[in-house]
Amino acid sequence: MSQAGQSERARDALLSLKMAMSIPFLRCMALVASFYGLPPRALPAIQAVEGGAPGTVHVNTNGTDDLGVMQVNTIWVEPLVRITHLTPPAVRARLIADACFNIAAAGAILRAYLGQTHDLMTAIGDYHSHTPLLNLQYQQEVLAAARRLFVTEKR
Repeated sequence: MSQAGQSERARDALLSLKMAMSIPFLRCMALVASFYGLPPRALPAIQAVEGGAPGTVHVNTNGTDDLGVMQVNTIWVEPLVRITHLTPPAVRARLIADACFNIAAAGAILRAYLGQTHDLMTAIGDYHSHTPLLNLQYQQEVLAAARRLFVTEKR
């Protein structure tokens, strides 16, 4: 096999692996996207960038944590408490361990930002940061992830 053929097979294998990471949660993502009127590819692309999984907790330098599949920031625990009527420890535990709960929270967050900005890409950037440069960088990362996940090259 030529070096180009090996490289193409390696790229295809890596793409399949990346797609497989989001696949277990696609049912939840599709349902949440439909419920909140979000594009169906937005949540899988965000998850591909965030790289979370059930049980994942990432400690941030600002004293907050990013939790679970969609790396929902702990600044959202109190608003989610008001919506769900669960205790703060229960919301935190479910964000960490329950992938569909986490995805539903991420969908609600993205919908809230979309309602404020009326622009999908700005809302996606806000999911990560309201700092303009970080927002734009995140938008580009999510677009690149969406291309990797959903755009196939013509052969």
